[in-house]
Order: sequence, then structure tokens, then C-alpha cells
Amino acid sequence: MSEPASDATTPVPTATGAATAAASEDEAGERGTLAISFSVVRRIAEHAADTTEGTVRTERRLVGVGLGEAGATAKVSGYGDQVDLRLEVPLAYPAPIALTVDAVRGNVRERVQTLTGYAVRALDVTVSALAVPAGPAAPTRRTE
Repeated sequence: MSEPASDATTPVPTATGAATAAASEDEAGERGTLAISFSVVRRIAEHAADTTEGTVRTERRLVGVGLGEAGATAKVSGYGDQVDLRLEVPLAYPAPIALTVDAVRGNVRERVQTLTGYAVRALDVTVSALAVPAGPAAPTRRTE
């Protein structure tokens, strides 16, 4: 009797296959490192600040021409596994500024540390604008 022809695409189980899989799992920590650039940290911080309740996006204009919207802007510096962040954030008006800034700090610190592994050493927040949000929730003017 002749043996069936072996198909080249069908894997043949071997005893060394299990040993190779175990060895590759052991080497996973030795493969290298992941470097996250400060530009990525900046984008994460800006997004975290923009998604915090109480922050708004403001319209950018130059000589009367609309240039789109702008939200929070961040500057990042640091060394090793620690970063320093400086944020400029436009806030909704009227709103409790101190509470909103605290919420921004907490949200940004948590997101940066969770997503990048960097420890946030310093986090300065500057309120760049107080803007009345557009829409039905906007407060009405009081006249006397």
C-alpha cells in the first residue's frame, strides 16, 4: 500500500513545537522596548483635557477669517519616565473654574499615566478663555 501524499500546507505536530512556543513566551520581555514620543503624550493630554466636562472648543479667527476650532493645547517636557505638562484650556462660562480645572488635572494625569506609562511629575493648567457655549444650554443675558 502506498502512503497518502503529504500536503505542504498541513502542519505536522511535533514535540519541539510546544517547546518553541514556551521559549518565545519567555523571550517576550527581552525583545526590546517601546518608546512613546512626547508628541504622542501631547495629543493624549490635549484629548483628555478636551473631553473633560466644562471645557469648550473656541473658534479661531485671523483678521475676521474663521480658521476652525481650537481646544486645549499642551506642551510636554521631561526626562526618563517622568513628564511635565503645561496646558492651556478654554472653559465654559459661567462655570466653577476651580472645580473644572481640578477635573481637567485629574483626567489628564490619569489618561497620560494609563496610556503611556509616564509618571506626570508636574501639571500646570492655564485658563486660556472663558467662552459661552452655543446652543440651547447657553445662558441668556440679563437686562434690567
